[in-house]
Amino acid sequence: MTPVALPRDVRPGGRFDTWQPRPPAYVVCDVDGTLVGPQADAAVEVVHAVERATAAGLRVGIATGRMRAAAEPLCRQLHAPGPHILHNGAEVRDGDETVAVWSLTPEQIDGLLAAAHDLEGAVLEVYTESGFHVSQLDERARAHWDILGQPPLGVLERAGDLHGVVVPKATFTLYDRSLTPAISATILALGMLPGPAGSPRTPTLAYVNATHPDADKGRSLQVAAAHIDTALEDTVAIGDADNDLSMLAVAGTAIAMGQAPDNVRAAAHLVVPDVDAHGVAVALDACTTWRRAR
Repeated sequence: MTPVALPRDVRPGGRFDTWQPRPPAYVVCDVDGTLVGPQADAAVEVVHAVERATAAGLRVGIATGRMRAAAEPLCRQLHAPGPHILHNGAEVRDGDETVAVWSLTPEQIDGLLAAAHDLEGAVLEVYTESGFHVSQLDERARAHWDILGQPPLGVLERAGDLHGVVVPKATFTLYDRSLTPAISATILALGMLPGPAGSPRTPTLAYVNATHPDADKGRSLQVAAAHIDTALEDTVAIGDADNDLSMLAVAGTAIAMGQAPDNVRAAAHLVVPDVDAHGVAVALDACTTWRRAR
């Protein structure tokens, strides 16, 4: 498949010259800043675009830093079949099946808790299958907990209190954005992968995710594609932020949102309008057209 011209509102990205178009089979979409903006739900334009894509035979999934329970309402709204990438790449889910999960060690969790106790401008959230614990209860993080759809399970003093459960991710919620480089360095020093992120729903907060060094959205996209017997060349990744770079790097077609920073648009084959203009719907409709043209 070689499109003669790009669809309307789709323009070249920084890697356009290396793009080798193929009929897509599986599309993964970032959530905050891609599928949704400041609102909790996806716009009707996005819902309908997902419907058209799935009707054309595309598998559509989400790729998010959110935990499973926080992602489920959007998946239900979109009727997106998945597989889905959760916890910033630390878990891959297909229906009720966990395809893969990468867990933090107790030593890493204790190191993160120790770092959090020395910080005034951040709180640490430690995620398990049933929810999340925090290093301290701080109402400044309430806006993030509202996005997650539930309050913390409690204050976590040490990893041993979790009794060995899987911890796919921990997240620093920052009230002071200037802490991002230092927290990222601490996460690296503890043997984990830092993933700075943000959300248009919480413009006053910033986040730094901590995951297993083998867990990012790109690695999970590879696992998810293999699970459904799809070649990476036939995958599409759509995102807007630095924590989407790993999946943009491995997808056959990498699409950046219009409001994405320069480095993200430079890493993409294509660029679509920003989230307020429903750019992800434009991208999905382009994928649907290419799918039908195979």
